Amino acid sequence: MAIATPLIALIESRAPSLSTSQRVLARHVLANYQAVAFATISELARASGVSEATIVRFANALGFRGYPAFQKEVRRIVRADLKGTERFHLTAPGGGAKEGPLKTIIAKEMENIAHLDAGFDAEALGRAADAITRAREVVVVGARATASLAQHLWFALDKLGLPATRLLAADSEATDRIDRLDHKSCVIVIGFPRYLRGLATLLDLARARGVRTIVVTDSPFSALKGNIGLYAPAESASFVAFHCAPLILINALVDTVSRSDRRRTLRALKRFEARAETARYFQPT
Repeated sequence: MAIATPLIALIESRAPSLSTSQRVLARHVLANYQAVAFATISELARASGVSEATIVRFANALGFRGYPAFQKEVRRIVRADLKGTERFHLTAPGGGAKEGPLKTIIAKEMENIAHLDAGFDAEALGRAADAITRAREVVVVGARATASLAQHLWFALDKLGLPATRLLAADSEATDRIDRLDHKSCVIVIGFPRYLRGLATLLDLARARGVRTIVVTDSPFSALKGNIGLYAPAESASFVAFHCAPLILINALVDTVSRSDRRRTLRALKRFEARAETARYFQPT
């Protein structure tokens, strides 16, 4: 199945450095990755015929900090292609029936936020902010569930006075717009499982045009690839998208951009406030 492609690529790239027993485990993982996603280390050891120590060394050889981190990535890959009906059956009624929907959803979002904090890449965030501030034009792309995230990011960049536009669908008009960009532009694509083929196509087009690309997605193993990757977990406890962690990451990006040139930011904000007061945008309390 195509869902295992990132896992296959990772294991194949590290194959020369794996021991004989680790190769045995690799073959078992690739053939049974859906079971591996939810197996304990002892269950995997019995099923694959290798020791638990081999499993830990295997996970480390692939670049993970132990079996739990490796299994989390396998689980993400498995869940990335789940249909809405499958997500609904997987998460309901589940343990949330006792706690209620609010506590269940808060717990999952807090877990996502904790993983965002633990894996935060400040260097990548800085490079993304630099690419945005240097670009002659910034195009923010999101579609379907991520359209609201793209709108949020575009609104903030526009308020800062940056030359930003937004595309809220991965359609032929978006293709035409990307095709008119050049190497001085920057495209930001926001996408999470299930990954939209149209977003991947737009990224391919941007790369072909020599446009610098930034992706906001859930993992380095995402189907969406850019020159710069910003990663926020988005595991859901429902059939709808959970985007608290991605929104936090986007706000951190906006904050970094705003602080890169404080004078420009203050000029833009003062200009907005003057316009808002003249046009009476806001209702007094």
